[in-house]
Amino acid sequence: MKTTMNRPAHHPTHLWISDPQTLQAEVISLIQSKLCAHQACQQCVTCRQIKDKEHPWVIWLTPERSYSLDQIDEILHTASFKLDQGEYRFFILQQAERLTDHCSNRLLKTVEEPFEGYNFFFLTDRPEMLPLTIQSRCVVKKFQSQVDDTYKNLLHSFFTLQFNDPINFIKQVDSLDIKEQESRKLTDDLYNYWATELKRDLHNQDIQEHKAQGMVNVLQWAIKNPAMTGGSKIFWKNLYLSADYATKTKKALD
Repeated sequence: MKTTMNRPAHHPTHLWISDPQTLQAEVISLIQSKLCAHQACQQCVTCRQIKDKEHPWVIWLTPERSYSLDQIDEILHTASFKLDQGEYRFFILQQAERLTDHCSNRLLKTVEEPFEGYNFFFLTDRPEMLPLTIQSRCVVKKFQSQVDDTYKNLLHSFFTLQFNDPINFIKQVDSLDIKEQESRKLTDDLYNYWATELKRDLHNQDIQEHKAQGMVNVLQWAIKNPAMTGGSKIFWKNLYLSADYATKTKKALD
């Protein structure tokens, strides 16, 4: 499989900043525009593979809690081979702020001077947490969020599956004047996101697939049992606790 394309932004290493949903859509769109022979037609096998995270030239990585050296070594092994002219590989590091210093240091030489055809995308909504050594080697681009800024912090845990700060979440909920109709729309958006993710090859351990399934189960329940009048804050607090449980246990929810 070979095609002709320009290297994205004429630079192999990129830091993209926005919410996870927006970044995923943007990087999929860019790669489709570069690899599709029909200008990102959305219909061909290439476009569908990219959208479904199944294209062999696009490697998606997601941390469990933080990135592991094994994940980095997988990148280094793949990127150690020279590519034929017209061949390309894309490494998409989601939640890049979860790179440890050890992982970042191991990546540095490869992302700074990769063989021709290799491209790296570091995706994050918290760039201040990304090691400066990585930031300094990237072309940085910020995207307008597809998520209402009012609720971006509220939804962060549900997009990243990180439910480790319930006290801060409760403070966020209490600070918002969120209505029942808004809660229903946000819940629908989250469900559509994770239902789509579940259909894809998540390119990670089984625990990641389990977490996606847990989120889908919780959100299905939430859609059937929406916030009652005046009860949106309680609804979101309960949803947070349910999502936390569902992504940490392999027991299916009823």
